[in-house]
Amino acid sequence: MSEWDWEYLPDAEHVVGGLDAGILIQVEQLARRLADAAAVRYLGDPPIEESGVSRLLDHAEGRLIVWYQEHWRFRTVFMLRVQYWPAASEDGS
Repeated sequence: MSEWDWEYLPDAEHVVGGLDAGILIQVEQLARRLADAAAVRYLGDPPIEESGVSRLLDHAEGRLIVWYQEHWRFRTVFMLRVQYWPAASEDGS
């Protein structure tokens, strides 16, 4: 377990509002893995002249894609946007 955490930005309603509970579990598991990966990448504090905030990053797994940022000073992954593409059988097509 890392000292890095994750959270929704601005909040869960804006990022994952309306998604099914099963998909939310997938998002939260992915967010935890992204935070654990950031903990390995960023050791110590960033130099004072650096903001410590990554550019906008994205990651896709299966039908799920997330956009996020890593904040090195706060040791937090901010989940900014989530998109889920349902299978044809899920959306009635």
